[in-house]
Amino acid sequence: MLVLITMQKIFYTSVSPEEYHRLGKDFPFPVPDSCPHCLVKIAPQKHGFYRRNVVAPDFSARILIRRYHCKHCGKTVSYLPSFCLPYFQYTVEVIYTALRYILVFCYSLRTSLQLLKGLFWAPAHLQFYTRRFFANLNRIKLGLRQLLPRVELPGENLDKREGAKKVLHIVAAGFARIQTFSTRFSAQCGYSFLAPCT
Repeated sequence: MLVLITMQKIFYTSVSPEEYHRLGKDFPFPVPDSCPHCLVKIAPQKHGFYRRNVVAPDFSARILIRRYHCKHCGKTVSYLPSFCLPYFQYTVEVIYTALRYILVFCYSLRTSLQLLKGLFWAPAHLQFYTRRFFANLNRIKLGLRQLLPRVELPGENLDKREGAKKVLHIVAAGFARIQTFSTRFSAQCGYSFLAPCT
């Protein structure tokens, strides 16, 4: 039995989740010229689509994700639009906004939930994203060091919450949009900034 091993790559797009959903199969998906697994300079073949949920304020749908297959190594790669994060149904913009409410503006969970209109979150959602960001803080700083070599990163002696706040300030100042940071971080490090630490 053939087992397909898949990878998810994030590509930058300026279109909204609504527009991406409306375009469906007519969206101009990226076309890789080589396999990101084995790096053979043979373009992988289109391998259909799969559907995944995307949730933003005032919008929720199942969108199409383009998949490619490499004949050389037998592995597949899926291309996620930059408003998505692998294995998260909420958009990166929503998650980033929630993190800023809690860590930068120091709002309570209740106030943050009230500000995140159109989302039916429980406090556990916000706690999960905050804990994941804390757990990934060192990996995020490592990625930022590679993306912004001259940036002054928060030291290890800082309280974790204060360090996270400074990292979010760096992201806001160093990248035009959170999608830009997310896409570049994923391309540089090979995983998303909220990927579980293993």
